Amino acid sequence: MRNFESRFLNCAGRNIHFLEGGNPDHDSVVIWHGVTGTCRDHVELAERLAENYHVICPDAIGCGLSDWIENRTIEPGLTFYSEVARDLLRQLNIAGCRWIGSSKGGGLGIILADIMPECPISHLVINDVGPGLPDWMRAAAMKNIASPPRFDSFPQFEENLRQTLSRGKLKLPDAKWRHLALTWSRRTDDGGITFHNDPALAYQFAHHPQDFNLWPHYDQLDIPTLFIRGEYSMVDDVETNAMQSRGPKCKIYNRPGGHISLMDNEEEQNIILDFIETGQINQTQIGENHE
Repeated sequence: MRNFESRFLNCAGRNIHFLEGGNPDHDSVVIWHGVTGTCRDHVELAERLAENYHVICPDAIGCGLSDWIENRTIEPGLTFYSEVARDLLRQLNIAGCRWIGSSKGGGLGIILADIMPECPISHLVINDVGPGLPDWMRAAAMKNIASPPRFDSFPQFEENLRQTLSRGKLKLPDAKWRHLALTWSRRTDDGGITFHNDPALAYQFAHHPQDFNLWPHYDQLDIPTLFIRGEYSMVDDVETNAMQSRGPKCKIYNRPGGHISLMDNEEEQNIILDFIETGQINQTQIGENHE
């Protein structure tokens, strides 16, 4: 990433890797990835934001270059993630921020926007995640994360990643598929290739049911909130309507694709940049297919 520094800090007793870019004297923006993503998932958005903001992109516990899980009962849950995030922001002397979170990173943002008075979140962007998650989705995610497939070679891994995420309606050019495969892969002990993340992240779904009912936090929010909803979203119409009428009464931007998004589309980025500056959506920026 251009003009970003790779850094490490010990936060809540764990080694956390993060990318830092932009001017530290400017307002801060945190971009927090999804459950099995990395700090490099949203590089293009981060680079654009760094032109005017101080940008922090962490690797969550169990992901990227941050520590893997030690306590499977506690550390995969959003309560411990909140401790890590608050300690990270404290050590960076960040007194307030804007938050952009995908999936699990969005759920973390909902919690922190409610419980973090020492570093208030002024604008919240949540990418295809709501306060709830159906049981069947939790069960499917737990199974997939707990038992990652192994491949004999990187090309096999990359092809499987393309096929799997394409079924989830993610569309990328070849260069971005390669970038995603490189950042989402690691060697196994026997020389194969598998997904980079710690399989113990699956324990969140078994031990932290409160992470999938965030309405008590969401209902307390009174800040500009933008819900980016995929065309093939994991958030149904009932929950979407409730999000518009409860708590911060979020604004909605409907984007193409499914749950996973790199937030690399120019229109989507323009919407995000305008929203975190003004708290509003500029309707003139939205194409006909997304109205």
